[in-house]
Amino acid sequence: MRAKSIRSIRQSELSRAAFEAVIKYGLRGTTLERVGKIAGVSKGVVLHHFEDKSALLEAVFRRSNSVLSMSLVELLRHTKTPYERLWAIAHANFSEPIYNKEVCQAWVSLLAEVPHNKNCQRVQLINNARIKSNFTNELKHFMRKDRAIDVAKILGVLIDGIWVRAGLFSEVPNCEVALDEFEITLLQFIGPSLEEREQHRVAREKIKAVAEIALSSKLFN
Repeated sequence: MRAKSIRSIRQSELSRAAFEAVIKYGLRGTTLERVGKIAGVSKGVVLHHFEDKSALLEAVFRRSNSVLSMSLVELLRHTKTPYERLWAIAHANFSEPIYNKEVCQAWVSLLAEVPHNKNCQRVQLINNARIKSNFTNELKHFMRKDRAIDVAKILGVLIDGIWVRAGLFSEVPNCEVALDEFEITLLQFIGPSLEEREQHRVAREKIKAVAEIALSSKLFN
C-alpha cells in the first residue's frame, strides 16, 4: 500500500511538472526531458510512470481540470445562496491565477489534441458534464429544470469560447471583462428583476473578494 501511495504522489508531481512545461514551452515544445528537468528527475523516471507522451498528455488534462475543480470547491465553502454559488462557478473559471495568457495559450494547444486522443476526449467530456451539472443545480433556482439544463450547456460553451479566444490572440486576458460577458449572457436568460440584479451584483462582489484571498494564497502559490 505504501509503494502504491508513493507512486501516486510521484505521478501527481510529474503531472504538475508536465502542466508547467506545456505552459512554458507549448505542447510541441514539451518533451519528457523537459518534464523531468522541471520535476528534478531523469527522463527514465518520467518514462517509468508514463509510458509515452500520450499518457503524459492525459495526465496534463487531468491536472488542468483538477485545478479548476479545486478552485471551485474552495470558493463554494464560502457561499450561502444560489446567487453566490452561480458566481463561484464563474469565478472558478476566470480567476486571475487560472485565467491568464500563459495558461490560456497552453489550454488551446491541449484542446487541439483532443480529437486525436480518446483518453483526453473522455477527460474533457467528464469535465464538460461536471460544469453543466454545476450550473444546472443552481439555475434551477431561477428557472424551470428543463430550461436550466439548456442554459447550463450554453454557459459552458460560452466559457470555452472565452478561453479559446484568450488563448488565440495576443492581448492579455482580462478577468473582469470575461465575467462581464458571462454576466450579460446569464442575466439575459434569467430575466431578473431590479432586486434580483442587485443580488447578483452583491454575490459577484463577494465571491471576487473571496477568490482574491482564497485562491491566490491557498491553492496557487
